[in-house]
Amino acid sequence: MIFWGIKSKTLREGSFNDVHCEYCNETETYMEYTFIQKYFHLYFIPLFPLRKKTVVYCDDCGVEYYNRKIPKEAAKKLNHIQDRFPIRTPIWTFSGLFIITLFFCWAFYQSDKHEVVEGDYVKNPKKGDVYYTEFKPLLYSTLRIDKVDKNNIYFTYNDTSVIKYTKVFFITGDKYYSDKKGIFTRQKLERLYKKDSIISVTRK
Repeated sequence: MIFWGIKSKTLREGSFNDVHCEYCNETETYMEYTFIQKYFHLYFIPLFPLRKKTVVYCDDCGVEYYNRKIPKEAAKKLNHIQDRFPIRTPIWTFSGLFIITLFFCWAFYQSDKHEVVEGDYVKNPKKGDVYYTEFKPLLYSTLRIDKVDKNNIYFTYNDTSVIKYTKVFFITGDKYYSDKKGIFTRQKLERLYKKDSIISVTRK
């Protein structure tokens, strides 16, 4: 199954007469023309436009002319048509770019929003919060808060660590925590978060 490639869309069709066909040498032939927009697509969604294509078809001999090879008389008539009725690149050919832009804007917004929420969690910790940590390079684990008072945060260490951050979310169950306890001051917790030793915070 092809998920990407180049497609074409007809923008306008028409005809004119009394022109010279350089192939069959008919001086008053009837010709049909087609303006085509080519575009690159991804999963059938137009991503961005490519060059336009113009096709002229001689009704007498059946020959087709493309772009620069169109006879001068026919090209002159086409230019006159385009001057009167300009053919612009359709906005829909940029659909994929619009979608990608919106996705990244949404992702950045969610990221900023998530950081604001996490920052608030660190400043106002609660029992049950889980901190995803990297206390050693490329070694990830978690801390779970048991109790909070005015000055300190009391937590339980996770007995398990992983070397990939994406796997740390699989070691948050109760079975991974033991009786090994720890205490941080609120100030130290904030410092660890600012230093990225605490990567993320979740709250149930």
